[in-house]
Amino acid sequence: MKTLRSIALILTASMLALITVSCNESKGPAAKVGDKIDDALDARPAEGVRDAVENITK
Repeated sequence: MKTLRSIALILTASMLALITVSCNESKGPAAKVGDKIDDALDARPAEGVRDAVENITK
């Protein structure tokens, strides 16, 4: 039973590691263009908060 439990634990940990690594969210060209349009139109969610953060980080 200990061997079966160990194997199950190793498989679970391996699957979680693979899922975590494969969840890298990278924006494609269309998403980048959409972000630039939102910036130009000031149509982003929480615009005031984002502008305040941008001003602080400059």
